[in-house]
Parts: sequence; C-alpha cells; structure tokens
Amino acid sequence: MVKNIKKIEMKTKFIIVIIAILSITITACNKEKRYSKRLIKGQVWNVKNITIDDSSLNVFGQWLVVQDVNIYETVPRVSWTTDTSGTIFEWQFQQQGDIFQLNYNHDILECDNLTLSNLDYLSYDLTGTYDVEKHGRKEMKFTSTQTIKYPNQKVEILIERL
Repeated sequence: MVKNIKKIEMKTKFIIVIIAILSITITACNKEKRYSKRLIKGQVWNVKNITIDDSSLNVFGQWLVVQDVNIYETVPRVSWTTDTSGTIFEWQFQQQGDIFQLNYNHDILECDNLTLSNLDYLSYDLTGTYDVEKHGRKEMKFTSTQTIKYPNQKVEILIERL
C-alpha cells in the first residue's frame, strides 16, 4: 500500500512538472508574437526622440505599420514619414521580446531612378539590434550599441502610440 501511494505521488509530481514545462514553453514561444501584436497594422506611433550618446538627432515623424503582423510568415514593415520625407524599414521582435531588430533593406532594382530621402539614409544608419528597454501599450523604448553607423555608441529610439 505504501508503494502504491509513493507511485501515485511520483506520477502526480511528474504530471505537475510536465504541465509546468509546457506552460513555460508556450508562454515563452508566444512572447515575440504578443510583443509584435502591439505594433499592428494601421497603428500610428510618434517618434518622440532618437538620441546618439544622449544627443538628440531632432528627427521625429510617425511610424505607421503597413504590413500585417504575422511573425512566422512575413517580416513586418513600417512606413516612417516626416513633413519632408519618408521611407520603409523592416522590424522584428526576437529572443522572446527582449530584442528589437530594425532593418533598412532595399533591392538595387527598387532604387533605380529613385531619389533616396534623408530618412532612407537614417534608417540604414540605425539598422541594428536593439534591447527592448520599455514595451508598453502606449510607449516603447529601444537602445543599441550595435547599429551600422553608430557602433559602440548608445542609440536610443523612443516611440509613443497616438
């Protein structure tokens, strides 16, 4: 009888451990998707500030998510516009939402007979891997020391949802 009780206790512990592992796995796998859904198609985010080593670039404008967020099938895109120019870049949350990847990438054929704007150049310069410092419904903050133009300098992007 004691052996049966111990077997039941072992099975119960085993089931609890399996449920805990599955819960953690499911939660961890969905963080990137959950974070990505905060930047869904049609939402507009104001660029509040972009700084390089605490010095503002004085570039603002708005980010409009122009492609549906399905992180497993497509790479999401943002249209960044100011009063004088505009560009499109790709983005993605990675490593369970702890990393934000900004990527400006245009095919040479897309650039034929096309004048690149200041935002095109800036988006290229800011391409890199960012730590997610703040990820709220209304405000997000990304920092990096791994951008194309500013390696080993602290780049900070602060956006706020309209």
